[in-house]
Amino acid sequence: MPAHIAVIICTWNRVDVLAETLTSLAQVRAPAGVPVDVLVVDNNSRDTTQDHLKARQADWPLGRLHALFEPRQGKQFALNRGIAYAKELGCTLIAFTDDDVFFPADWLEAVLAAMEDGPERPALAGGKTRVTWPGGEPPPWYHRNMGAIVAEVDIGDQRLCPPPPGYSPAGTNLLTRIDLFDRVGGFSETHFRHMDYEFGQRVAARGECVAYVPSVSVVAPVDPAIVTQRYFRRWSLKAGISPWKDMAPGVRHLAWVPLWLYRQMVQDALAWLVAPLRGEPPADRFLRELRLWRAWGTVASRWMSRLRPAAYPAWVEARSQKRQNVY
Repeated sequence: MPAHIAVIICTWNRVDVLAETLTSLAQVRAPAGVPVDVLVVDNNSRDTTQDHLKARQADWPLGRLHALFEPRQGKQFALNRGIAYAKELGCTLIAFTDDDVFFPADWLEAVLAAMEDGPERPALAGGKTRVTWPGGEPPPWYHRNMGAIVAEVDIGDQRLCPPPPGYSPAGTNLLTRIDLFDRVGGFSETHFRHMDYEFGQRVAARGECVAYVPSVSVVAPVDPAIVTQRYFRRWSLKAGISPWKDMAPGVRHLAWVPLWLYRQMVQDALAWLVAPLRGEPPADRFLRELRLWRAWGTVASRWMSRLRPAAYPAWVEARSQKRQNVY
């Protein structure tokens, strides 16, 4: 079947940022002879997103620009809305990205090559996402292992198929064949965070071909509003959310929490306390603190999901949705 690419961008109340992303995307070349449809899914925005999209449709240079609307609040719903529409259009490949990303001119050519060239022909692939910082440099308390918090993805310059264990393509630069969703289903609508990670792990568990393709590269500027230790703590706490039903078989648990996690928390807490005495760099100490916040997120969510199961879904949703696009 001839290639037909859909680019899916989900957005919520960020028309000014979205406008810059669309301006960057408009400069991308379409692969020769390949139809391109750009699907922007407005996830219940209350700003002028719809007006902006309609104003840009008439002279949009990269294939066709579609303005979709998804009233259910949550990125997972917007993603699945975009997938359903891409199927209606007859698309064969989907490139997912975000509303605050900048693209090189050959991005879609690299997308096509990643999915069509070579012996692997992956069903799911992830590219590289580089970040730029306000002022040019990260804060002194930032550790390179915190990249996921600012959407950075870089595990090297070599194509990996398969990628390292536990790898899942991040939604900022995620590529799929559309028929993959017929085999594994769409993005989980019960996950309000890290639905891209859950999807990638589900795909890998079914034995589908997954790849890391660094030649497909984008740039994501770091929003100045998130360059605070408070944001990083809140992100880490929420990243730890894991209900008791997700308990790994064969692992010893106490009160629905793995025993190794209790041990890790004690070790990290003691190491965090003595770090100033040992002259540990601020970034190393803060990284340890974030691991404590993430562990506490797991403990709290497992207790809540077991002790108050009826209230648990609303508890997760309230702690997972963004407020003014900041966790």
